[in-house]
Amino acid sequence: MAEKDTEDETLALAALFQSCTQIQRIASTGYMDEEAGAAVIRALLVTDPDTAEDVYPPERIKNGFSQIVAAFGRAEMRDLGVIEVTKTALKVMELDVTLERSGKIYDALGAKIDSLRDDILAKEPDFLDGSPSSVLKQEYVKSFADTYQSIISPNFAKLMICGQEACLRIPENQEKIRALLLAAIRAVVLWRQLGGKRRFLVFRRRAIVQCAQSHI
Repeated sequence: MAEKDTEDETLALAALFQSCTQIQRIASTGYMDEEAGAAVIRALLVTDPDTAEDVYPPERIKNGFSQIVAAFGRAEMRDLGVIEVTKTALKVMELDVTLERSGKIYDALGAKIDSLRDDILAKEPDFLDGSPSSVLKQEYVKSFADTYQSIISPNFAKLMICGQEACLRIPENQEKIRALLLAAIRAVVLWRQLGGKRRFLVFRRRAIVQCAQSHI
């Protein structure tokens, strides 16, 4: 595979792992890295990019690159948190395969994202700049969470998120987690469009890790 293809594939995977890392962080502590969360949620409204870097500027996905190195690198680097993040990422990959096969639901999700893009950018022209103050306003996070809950949740097996019950039962945390799950799906969609396939990951692991390390 060409070096540029590896770069783009790694970028999309980093966005997936960054989304899942923030999901796990909220579930375990009730907090997230707002810069990291905003970078992946912002991408939900980047619907007509020219390049993968238009969706995920590499300097905003460093958390995800680090997680790739931890997940795909040496086994001794994989603590329980890394293992949990990796499990969530693989579950989202499986969900995306099922979603793609469900044409009507996939189309409904695309139409809803287009509608949200029009509504949110009309109110928040700076949204695509990616600053947390613009992206993480509660009303926008809730809109993405509601999209996940109304389109994804009723039609597919629920993804089990492990964490602290006290954190998981707070409504605002639930909304952030659902918005980040939607962001994770967005990353997998891009990864697949770039030629990514789960069955090839084991063979391409070294190249992906090397690429991720170059961005840390």
